Amino acid sequence: MRFGAVWSLRTGKWMGVVALTISIGLISIMPVLAQPAKTKNTISSSEVQEGFDISPIPKNQLNMKGKNQDLVGLGSYLVNAAGDCSGCHSFPQYLGEGDKAGSNPSAGDPFENTPPQTTTTQLVANFNVSHYLAGGQCFGPFMARNITPDANGLPEGLTESEFVTAMRTGEDVHCTNDPTDPICTLGPPTPVLQVMPWPTYHSMTDRDLKAIYEYLSALPSAQPCNTVADGCPGFSGSAKNSTTYAYTNTDDCPNPAPPQ
Repeated sequence: MRFGAVWSLRTGKWMGVVALTISIGLISIMPVLAQPAKTKNTISSSEVQEGFDISPIPKNQLNMKGKNQDLVGLGSYLVNAAGDCSGCHSFPQYLGEGDKAGSNPSAGDPFENTPPQTTTTQLVANFNVSHYLAGGQCFGPFMARNITPDANGLPEGLTESEFVTAMRTGEDVHCTNDPTDPICTLGPPTPVLQVMPWPTYHSMTDRDLKAIYEYLSALPSAQPCNTVADGCPGFSGSAKNSTTYAYTNTDDCPNPAPPQ
């Protein structure tokens, strides 16, 4: 040790070697001491990791090219856990137990309590991944839009700036740019979005809104089960004089039964 100390004063080499050895030793030990136990289905303490864990579209099916991975993961967390984007924009949101068109055929619709959930593990549900966030659900005369990427890779066809405007002000940018847009003509003209809970999202940080946009940009494009031509029950399209939707009932597009 004495020799090493003298040598380091003259050249700095030995001290560097010793310091490096110690650092390597600490690096090899620290993960063992700090790494928490986590099973595959345990809810993560990291919002980014949890976002990837819960995305109905698996990470390996997301388009990550040119995107910030942390923003995509955070965006999924905000879309699928903190918010309920899928509740309005995925229609139908869940498929039944055994339906192979969904994300988890062994599960089903969680509102039917099949199977039971726990407080520490991920939600067990059969998401309708074929039509994830593709829109088509009606709320009276208003129809939820398809917010998956268009042919140019833009979620709902919006630039990031337009998306932030919609989230902060409630402006339906499509109706502003083109009043003849098919969804704009379904219901009565309104000054701002009437169903979209934009006042809730108004105060989200710039980073959070950018993260949501980044995640939506990474999704595969999808088509809705219910179209403008099918319309909204009691208000428009083929369903105008009906109490239920008019689109064809299929495995991945189950048509809700009429209300009793």
